[in-house]
Amino acid sequence: MTAFRAAEPVSVEEERAQFDAFHGAMPLAEDCVIEPIVADGVRGERITPHGADTSRALLYHHGGGHIFGSALSHRHLVSRLAVAAGVVAFNMDYRLAPEHPYPAGLDDAVATYRYVLGQGFAADQLVVGGESAGGNLTVALLLKLRELGLPLPAGAYLLSPWLDLTLAGESYEARAPHDPMITRAALDRCVTAYLGDGASADDPLVSPVKADLAGLPPLLIQVGTDELFLSDSTAFAERAALAGLDVELHVWAEMVHAWPLFHLALPTSGPAAIAEAGAWIARRLAH
Repeated sequence: MTAFRAAEPVSVEEERAQFDAFHGAMPLAEDCVIEPIVADGVRGERITPHGADTSRALLYHHGGGHIFGSALSHRHLVSRLAVAAGVVAFNMDYRLAPEHPYPAGLDDAVATYRYVLGQGFAADQLVVGGESAGGNLTVALLLKLRELGLPLPAGAYLLSPWLDLTLAGESYEARAPHDPMITRAALDRCVTAYLGDGASADDPLVSPVKADLAGLPPLLIQVGTDELFLSDSTAFAERAALAGLDVELHVWAEMVHAWPLFHLALPTSGPAAIAEAGAWIARRLAH
């Protein structure tokens, strides 16, 4: 929770271990079966709640600034989203910076999407999602699928997405006094790691707030007022609406970055956001 705020950050290895240890200790949702996935470079796990519709799925990309986070750290959240939606969830890993800068993570997301389709899930029975950097990866995936001519999913769920790696939005300054989790200095470190030597933060696949969004599927965006990424969501929602997309933006008052991850500490707002997301996913897959 505090990794983004450290003035003197621990090593990347320690950061990853601490994050996984904290979130990996959170209990899984009840009555879920986990099956590890290791196939042709695709890594992660399939989570199947008891009674789920196994013809429909959520493909989820974890957050962590593109430098930490894992399927383990997000298992507790993704299992609850799967239960709330009544579907199977693919809780996936992807290569992380700085060892693997852009576009490695995006390449892995495309490979995972192809894998899920290959498991017999139709694109229109699939919702993709992610929070923070995973939200960035989710939108970049949609843009890449459109570019490749692959079938698009039924929708995309974005929780506190980080969509502008130029860090130009008004909230990066206006909400800084209110954000207990993220600092501008920590984000600068993440940007440098993700871009590596050749990528540009102005690339729409890096900063999807700059992308042409025409033709993308319906979107649900949840974001808190007390986070630096607030203007990423509001600007992206406006851009999506102007492109003619079906977009729902819910700004939650006094909520911190990716607050459903802290559902045990936020027993009202955390589960409420998960329930809202699950209901939206179920509606998108009911067509």
